[in-house]
Amino acid sequence: MKTDILTKSKNVLYKFDKITSNNGKDRILALIWIFILEFTSTVLEYEYLDTSEQYIFHMEDGLTKEIFIASLFVLFIWYSVYSIVFMYRKQFITLALYGSVCIYLLITHDITFNLLIHNLNPGNLFENGFGFYLLIQLFLKLIITYLVIKMLISIKKQKQKE
Repeated sequence: MKTDILTKSKNVLYKFDKITSNNGKDRILALIWIFILEFTSTVLEYEYLDTSEQYIFHMEDGLTKEIFIASLFVLFIWYSVYSIVFMYRKQFITLALYGSVCIYLLITHDITFNLLIHNLNPGNLFENGFGFYLLIQLFLKLIITYLVIKMLISIKKQKQKE
């Protein structure tokens, strides 16, 4: 029974490594997942904490904002079509990164990425007390730390090959 649980947990970790860093071989894949998880973490902070509003620079509605949003949308559509036509796996993952940036900008309206930079600082994690938000943030930060370690292992392996 105990070995069965251990085998299942190793299998889950192997599949997680395969998806997120190709078992420590692909540093770009790990970096993309780090960004996607960090965008998710920042969106959660924006939704659950009232203090997140002080880090966002709100851009006035106008021609500049419309051109910026339209150019992002056009680039997203072109990149989607390109990815579908050529069917590259890495391009789909990069497309997910690009999509997460667009979703981040749509939800938070944080064009300067100040909230994202604030969320990168691990010292700000405990300033809002203990609760469900803190548990989710700690879980996401733990996964991000694991992916950073996998990315560094991948870089080390690649330097050893050279």
